Amino acid sequence: MTTSKTARVALMLSVILFAASLTQDAFCVSGICSDWQGWSVLLFGALGHTSWFANPLLLAAWIAALFARRLPAMVLSLAALGLAVSFMFETSVITNEAGMANPVTGLREGYWLWLASIVFGMIASFFARKVPARL
Repeated sequence: MTTSKTARVALMLSVILFAASLTQDAFCVSGICSDWQGWSVLLFGALGHTSWFANPLLLAAWIAALFARRLPAMVLSLAALGLAVSFMFETSVITNEAGMANPVTGLREGYWLWLASIVFGMIASFFARKVPARL
């Protein structure tokens, strides 16, 4: 048995959107938008952003959807979406090793691609089900 075609396509789109988000600016602090590309947020975001934990949840949801584990995939992707959306309400973030917080002044393409990736992960989890393999 294998997972449904719709789930595989949504899963592939989710991974592609996630990869694309890593190449784009994620947010602006104090009016400066070019310092925080997605890859740097992925590497250093766990140091000060609770929403960063959406990343391992998304990875776990991808794996669950890939193996047609529908309920765990849906729960994990919903939790990832909740954490990711919570960043919209952040007023300041720590952006340096001194631990000083700077005001968030905008969200950029990388954030929206990341959010879209999680939404497609949710779609994949919704359609994740075992279908008989063709002979």
